[in-house]
Amino acid sequence: MTFQVRMQPGLVVDETVPTETVDLSFRTAPSRLASARKIESYLAKDPALRPRYARAKSFRRVSKYSNNYDLTARCNLFCEGCFFFEGDQQNRAIEEHDSAKWRALFEAEAKRGVTFANFVGAEPSLAQDRLAAAHDYLTRGVIFTNGTIKIDRAIRFAIQISIWGDEASTKELRGGSVLHKALKNYRGDPRVGALFTINAKNIDQISAVTRIVADYGIKLSYNYFSPTDRYLRKLAQNVPNDDAFFRLSSRDDNLILTPDALDRVRDQIDDMIDIYPDVVVHSHAFNHIMTEPEGIYDIDPETQIAINCSAKHSPWHQTYRVDLQMSDAKCCSPNTNCRHCRLSGTSLSSLMFRLEDFLDSQETFTGWLDICDQWAASHLLDDDPVLLGADVPDARIPAGRGDRRQAVG
Repeated sequence: MTFQVRMQPGLVVDETVPTETVDLSFRTAPSRLASARKIESYLAKDPALRPRYARAKSFRRVSKYSNNYDLTARCNLFCEGCFFFEGDQQNRAIEEHDSAKWRALFEAEAKRGVTFANFVGAEPSLAQDRLAAAHDYLTRGVIFTNGTIKIDRAIRFAIQISIWGDEASTKELRGGSVLHKALKNYRGDPRVGALFTINAKNIDQISAVTRIVADYGIKLSYNYFSPTDRYLRKLAQNVPNDDAFFRLSSRDDNLILTPDALDRVRDQIDDMIDIYPDVVVHSHAFNHIMTEPEGIYDIDPETQIAINCSAKHSPWHQTYRVDLQMSDAKCCSPNTNCRHCRLSGTSLSSLMFRLEDFLDSQETFTGWLDICDQWAASHLLDDDPVLLGADVPDARIPAGRGDRRQAVG
């Protein structure tokens, strides 16, 4: 069965969208009422969906005011086409090493009311003093790491360890044989899930690698390789390889997921979802949307930037660079090409705020609930009260940044 949703041009979901980047003229009072009636009809038809919908709204409140933090520009791997290094944005900032200044940043962020933190790279495990400082002030967050260095158990954030295939592919694509090292480091750690980046070279390993991760008892979800603008330019210009982040790729042999490759990815991940229901925290709905060849975002024809992406910088979502300055780039992954972007974390967040796209049927609405549950399973700790139905207060307007989003219903 193919999962399809109705993608509306220029839409980021319902009342929680950045109005300066999205045309909300269609969101009249009658249309809001019609949407509410549809939702209520689906809940009445299947009452078991009602508590799931309540939790989904709580998940959105948790993620509503989320910021990204580039903790360091250092990394111990050389991933082919790296979205941090295979671009220009990382060269704009000189890393701040004063721990007191990092602590002051996180204290200020907590006072501003940040509800969720995304800790990214290059490699955040190399800056654990900064993670510890963040943990002293911020309630919820997720750390995206390559898993080669253990993160102090006292740091109670969710952790996503990136994997890129079997051991041989990992060595080739990342510059080190670190698959089993990462999984051994985090075996038995309840904070942790693995995030398997699928690219054109490792599709046939999806089943085997899923089994490996399952044998370690670690939850698994899938990421879809998303090239940077520079990576695409190098392919188009047939640029010679280097010894860093463009070692292997060429115009005719690269990591890009073509339409045919996306079909294969869709089928194989669907199988893994069904075969490993206790391990794979990935929904059919998300998988089907992410493997559509046309992508998931509407693209501005002039700027080539996504219109309906929740990862775009706005008063409710900012990125702090390694120099502690707020980024003036387009989004939290500014090197990535918007048309080809299928990054799991940003896509999950965007789709959570695009409920209107999922109201055509009971099936699509249930698919949206599955996507929200997937976000929670990969971004929240298992003992988070919100997973048990605790209410989450709505985030207040970011101080000094304007009323750009309304309350989450």
